[in-house]
Amino acid sequence: MDFRVEEFANFRLVCSEWNKVSLPLWRKKARIIITGRKGDESGILTRAAYMTLLRSRKDTYQLKKYPFRDYTIQYWDLNLENRQMLAFWEKVGPLMTDLSLDECEFGRVDDFKKILFELTPNLERLWFSYNMFKCKRPSDKAIRMDPTRKEHLKPADVQKNLKSLHGFFELEDDVYDDEVEDKHWDILPITWIEFFLHFPNLKAICMESLVGDSRDPNEELMECVKSLEIIRNKLGSEYFANLKKLNLNNS
Repeated sequence: MDFRVEEFANFRLVCSEWNKVSLPLWRKKARIIITGRKGDESGILTRAAYMTLLRSRKDTYQLKKYPFRDYTIQYWDLNLENRQMLAFWEKVGPLMTDLSLDECEFGRVDDFKKILFELTPNLERLWFSYNMFKCKRPSDKAIRMDPTRKEHLKPADVQKNLKSLHGFFELEDDVYDDEVEDKHWDILPITWIEFFLHFPNLKAICMESLVGDSRDPNEELMECVKSLEIIRNKLGSEYFANLKKLNLNNS
């Protein structure tokens, strides 16, 4: 259920008792969409507007008492060197159980890791949709698949709560143009091994599109599958013991 900002008023027009009983229930189910584009579609909050609501001393809409848990983040430049951006993730990230990142940009590997591996510890479901990364993985596939690399050791802290991962990992056609070649776009800023090592309790992995910079979907698909195999062989039942659904490139 998507939530739009004008609905704040609608929910408060009913009797106070109904509002009191229903509010904690629908807040658990509602999805709030926050855009990075100014002047975007009416009813979709910007990050600045949402942070203003959260910081309100009166907490008119009881966002502190009954916070949203399901977030869609659209068109953001996810740069944690920006203090306001960091403040958002430090305040809101721990509240999230569901997160969808749609057409966002990451400029630094450390920002990607911090958001997904540190600032959102209670995530249960994670969606990626055509995000872009201005930082590339190692170009040598042998290095990317080397299980002895420091980055491929079991991390001290993992996201134990994440059960579902769903994504579209695909470079758009225009990123191959010579004009943007120096931006070093990639579909993921770290290796698949390092990525999956942080999510040991996944029950469902659904990658509807896996197309890397080679333009060969099978190459990216096989690297993803091989990465899961390496982790499983190395760490046994510590990883993916409850995995029930694996759908890669709809195969």
